[in-house]
Amino acid sequence: MHNLHQQIRQKNQYKKKSCAILIASIFALTAPQIHAQGLFNKLIEKVQSSTQSSGGLSHADLSASDRKQFEQDRADNNLDKKPVTADKRGIGGIYFSNVPMGGVSLNQSATFAIGKFLVEYDDSTGVATISTRYGFEASDPSKLVPKAKFTRSSTYKDRNLRALQNTTHFLLPEGNPESRMHLLYGQMIHKTDLQGNKVADKLTPTGLKNLLELEPGILYIGETPFAGNKTEADGHNLLLPGMVMPLLVKEGKEEAAKAWTVERIIKQYRAANAAFDSALEDTAATADPNLSLREPSNDLPTKPELDAAKNQWNILIKSQAVGGTQSKRQFKLIYAYPATSFENQNKKQWVNNTYTDTIVTRSRVYVAVFQDQENKYWTNRFYLVEKAPLGVFFGERWSGQYEYALPASALPVAIDKTAALKYQSVVKTK
Repeated sequence: MHNLHQQIRQKNQYKKKSCAILIASIFALTAPQIHAQGLFNKLIEKVQSSTQSSGGLSHADLSASDRKQFEQDRADNNLDKKPVTADKRGIGGIYFSNVPMGGVSLNQSATFAIGKFLVEYDDSTGVATISTRYGFEASDPSKLVPKAKFTRSSTYKDRNLRALQNTTHFLLPEGNPESRMHLLYGQMIHKTDLQGNKVADKLTPTGLKNLLELEPGILYIGETPFAGNKTEADGHNLLLPGMVMPLLVKEGKEEAAKAWTVERIIKQYRAANAAFDSALEDTAATADPNLSLREPSNDLPTKPELDAAKNQWNILIKSQAVGGTQSKRQFKLIYAYPATSFENQNKKQWVNNTYTDTIVTRSRVYVAVFQDQENKYWTNRFYLVEKAPLGVFFGERWSGQYEYALPASALPVAIDKTAALKYQSVVKTK
């Protein structure tokens, strides 16, 4: 129990120090000396003394003039005047950070204390935008703090948007460069002591990495939790001493935000990722009524070639890159056929004492039609690749050694039964 209380006291001390260390670090590392004067030089001095004490530095320890510069941003009403288009999830609105943050100007000549943000989410694009009151400057690059944007991408844009609309959770893990370079908070870095333990060292300016809704009105914008392993717990990088969990919080949600522990944030992050993956899989399971198969090629395959194509499909459909996109389904091939003739792939090789343009492989597109355990029909396409044998007369004979290659269309998509079975009866071999 004594150790538990000691850990709690240590975490509180780190949080108290985070305000001063954060701002001092941001302004010391990102701005010229002229911009590090005034408030931020005072903070550096206080950080140096506070790190030697057990009590640390809290926001209340700052002088009235120092506090004013932080509170001024929170009180400014320019963001409140901005029109916000409503989104289906209610993400959009005014938020306040639970830790002091710094904004770096476009030309990196100035820095600003930031505490208030406007968050907007566009359902039609799947992009969220985080703005400060300095994000709307039109002429002076030293007064413009670029906006941070977050989204989530996948192979198919339309399916991605549908998944974002239908997922039960909200996580956008991909930020633009501005989110990492121009909006900063203080995150703890660690050093290793003589016993091999990681201990808190100091806060360092860190950009935003994620946009995760913990609950309505509370957004997590910090580090991505690392996966666990045999010796370390899931999210072990966030469980280190002194780690800062930066949040954006709507007015009235302050007490609810305090209940979000590191462990709960890690759990919510995993749940949001799993929910999106499930929603993305479900979008592929909805058959497009306009989807049709490519017509079979007039260049008929031999039976060994067709058998090889079926075998390669059975391999690729179990691969993580293809079958892994539909983890809840098991597929059974109904039929496959070539949709194009073979095309040769050439490469210059040393033959008969000279470099000769030789054929090394040939490939053509195959279409596969298959069913899942619920008897829904699916289709995908892949390249069947045949290797040429070694020798002088490349292209005159073939090895019968096959492998597959994956275009983007290799991912399974649902298809209407009538469209799926259109060419089943016309598949033939030489």
